[in-house]
Amino acid sequence: MADELSWVRWVTALFVVAIAMAVSFVALRRVQVSNKNWLPIRVTGRVRLNRSAELMLVEVENERFLIGATPANINTIAKLSGEAAVGQAHSGKQTESSPQKSRPD
Repeated sequence: MADELSWVRWVTALFVVAIAMAVSFVALRRVQVSNKNWLPIRVTGRVRLNRSAELMLVEVENERFLIGATPANINTIAKLSGEAAVGQAHSGKQTESSPQKSRPD
């Protein structure tokens, strides 16, 4: 009788641990999904110009910035409000003159 009781305790303990792990997994997944956009900075577009330089469109609190980045430098090229940038992108209008070709480094 004591051996049967020991076996039931082990099965019950294993079942409780499995349930606790499943509940923890589901809770962790919900927390990860809900906190996905907690960062106020979001890279919405990226274009690589060469091996070491790229242009990025970065959104910070409803403002958009066009940023140029190289291994040695990061520069803000233009600042756009979020709504104006979205409107311009959908209508196909450009506010500045067309970009000039740059010399390769």
